Amino acid sequence: MTMRAAIICIGVAACIAGGSLVLAREGGDHAEISTETLIEQALAGADGQEVVAQTYVFPAGVVLPWHIHPDAHEIAYVLEGDFTFERAGAPPREMKAGEADYLPPNVVHRGLNTSGQPVKLFVVRIKPKGKPLVEEVPPPQ
Repeated sequence: MTMRAAIICIGVAACIAGGSLVLAREGGDHAEISTETLIEQALAGADGQEVVAQTYVFPAGVVLPWHIHPDAHEIAYVLEGDFTFERAGAPPREMKAGEADYLPPNVVHRGLNTSGQPVKLFVVRIKPKGKPLVEEVPPPQ
């Protein structure tokens, strides 16, 4: 199976699986973000690595805290809505449905939904087994 076919299959699975909730925090505001883990398994041919694929739904106005994904590669694809990615030392990137972004390991970043509509993302991360998926960090200076 090609990588493209695998991503499409995972995307279809996103429409079928159940979800859970996480909180976004910025300035004391707590908003519920739904997240659904579609797959979490060992990455073939890469000892000590795993792949995690998830969907997220961000309510309007949500701002994620600054964070990193320790030693993890991240590919994010906007399924619905408009989303803003902010990275330390770079201008914000506005993304619309159908656009994707690659984030190298350990980059300080956050996401914002400044629109009036929910945003849905499909995210694939390749990470070391045993490391956390996310780690909050202080805002960049």
